[in-house]
Amino acid sequence: MLRNDPLSARPLDNPYISAREVADSATCNAQGRNQQWWEALPMTYAGWSATERSLSTNEQFETLRGLFLDGNPWLRHQFDFNAYKDRAVLEIGCGTGVAASLLAAAGADVTAIDITEKAASTARRCAQHFKLPVKILRMDAERLDFADESFDFVFSWGVIHHSARPENIAREIYRVLRPGGTGLVMVYNRKSLRYYVRGLQWLLLRGKLFQGFSLASVQQFFTDGYYHRHFSPAELRSFFSAAHLAVTQIFVTHMGKKLVPFLPESWDGRVKDRWGWLLIARFVRQHT
Repeated sequence: MLRNDPLSARPLDNPYISAREVADSATCNAQGRNQQWWEALPMTYAGWSATERSLSTNEQFETLRGLFLDGNPWLRHQFDFNAYKDRAVLEIGCGTGVAASLLAAAGADVTAIDITEKAASTARRCAQHFKLPVKILRMDAERLDFADESFDFVFSWGVIHHSARPENIAREIYRVLRPGGTGLVMVYNRKSLRYYVRGLQWLLLRGKLFQGFSLASVQQFFTDGYYHRHFSPAELRSFFSAAHLAVTQIFVTHMGKKLVPFLPESWDGRVKDRWGWLLIARFVRQHT
C-alpha cells in the first residue's frame, strides 16, 4: 500500500530502496527476499521518513483501525464485513491484523496469515487488544499449510501483487476454497494515473530512464514491496481464470486522499473510479 512518499525525498533517504538493499544482501530465494523486505519495512501506515514502523502500544490499534478504513473508503462504504458471519474466512497477508479484527468482530471464523514474523506478532497483539479469537500464523501464501476446501471466503487486501510468484497464490486460493467459495482481492492497477504519472516523473525528472529503468521497474522507488506487480482489469481476469477462479466483479478505486489534489471532490471521485490505483476483484471458485 501507499505511504507518504513525496517526490522531493532524496534517493539516499528512500526507505524502499534501503529495504531492497537489506533484502538483496540476504542469502535466500526469491520469496525469502520478499520476506526480508517486509521485515525491514512493515506496513503500519507510517510516514515516508519514519525510521521505526513498529506499533509500540496497544492503544495504537484503535487509531490504526480508523486509518485503515479512512484510507480505504471502498471497504468502509462498499464491503459488508457482516456478510461473513459464521463463515470460515482466510485472510492472506494480515499485516497489522486490522482487517482480520474487523471480520472477526462481525462474527467470522478468521484465520490470518503473513509471510513475516513481525506482521504475525503485531496481528496477534491487535486481536488480543480487541479481545477477538483470530488464529494468526506465519505462512507463505505460495504454499498454504491448510487442507483442501478449508475456507468459505478468502480476503486479501493489497498483498498478492507483492509475491514472487502470485500465480502460485491463486492456485492455492482455489485449492483451499470450498466449492462455490468466494473471495475478494485488491491489487495494484496498471491502468492508473499513479502508475504513469509518478513513473514518468521518476523516469524523466529523476533521469531513471537513462539508467535503464522502465515504467515497470521504476515503481520500486516509490512503491511498497520487493515485488509490486501491477495488473490491468483484463490481466486480472485472465490471472484468476488460469487458476479456475471466475471473477464476478471488478472495481477501480483509490485511497481516501485525493488522486488529483486540485480537483473538486465530485470530480476526484469520478477520476478515482476510472483511473484509481486500486483494482478490486470479487471471484468464485469454479467447479472443474
